[in-house]
Amino acid sequence: MDKTVIVALQEFKMNFARREYKFFAFALPAVLLFLVFLLSLSGRQFSLAEFSLMQKSYYFFAFPSTIAMVFSLAIFLSANFMLQGIAKEKENKILEILLSSVSFNQLLLGKILGLAILGLIQFSTWIIAGTMIVWLLAPEIFARIFFSFIATQAILLYLLFFILGYLLYASLLAAIGVLTETRGEAQQIGSLLTVFALLPALSTMFITSDSTTMYAKAITIFPLTAPITAMIRIFLGTITLWEIILSLSLLLVSTAAIIFVTAKLFRAETLMYGKKFSLKSLIKFVFTG
Repeated sequence: MDKTVIVALQEFKMNFARREYKFFAFALPAVLLFLVFLLSLSGRQFSLAEFSLMQKSYYFFAFPSTIAMVFSLAIFLSANFMLQGIAKEKENKILEILLSSVSFNQLLLGKILGLAILGLIQFSTWIIAGTMIVWLLAPEIFARIFFSFIATQAILLYLLFFILGYLLYASLLAAIGVLTETRGEAQQIGSLLTVFALLPALSTMFITSDSTTMYAKAITIFPLTAPITAMIRIFLGTITLWEIILSLSLLLVSTAAIIFVTAKLFRAETLMYGKKFSLKSLIKFVFTG
């Protein structure tokens, strides 16, 4: 079996058993679905007319805000496992042992692949739970949206932005894990990325009121905020085709570049074992090897 696949399976098994993952991926959507099921027993259902009125309400931003928070957590939780794993392995001197049996690229890609599967499972459970909630509370809206071509297209776009968003944050956090000396230091620096991950969720009120502003367009295109902002605007139906193409293109290029640099850092970590990293030496290593 390919060593990349072995690393991916080990990473998947280890992190699938985490309590925080099981809570966010299974317990939380199941509890929410159960509560909605109890509410549906009362016979209360929302019609298309009521939904149209809700869209005009000042508080409608709560819907896309909830979507943004859910997928921000899904992306960052799986990506954060990468940071914790690498920082722990480096602190306990396990990283050097692993790199003696697998290549730099195999280790990095295996970890990313294993955690990507976890992220996709979490993405799927929330999509299924959300679909069932809409079906229980608003069957008329469900029939109108989920059986249309536009809905299928939206789900595919959600999946693309989710995968690229996860890969971007996972590779960034992997680089932070390699560059830092302890788990505490890695967590402190990695927590700064949560600002970018949560910014779209915190901005939903402004995006909902007017998603054509320069601010909304900027955070749709900027790679670190693009995945969640794009999801919000897809939900609102205000994102344009050129913004989707540009956003996905920048995400893809940024992710590929960061993965390439992170693989170089893995190699540098081994060859420079026992030495302090410096910006000059890192730049030289990344560009010259």
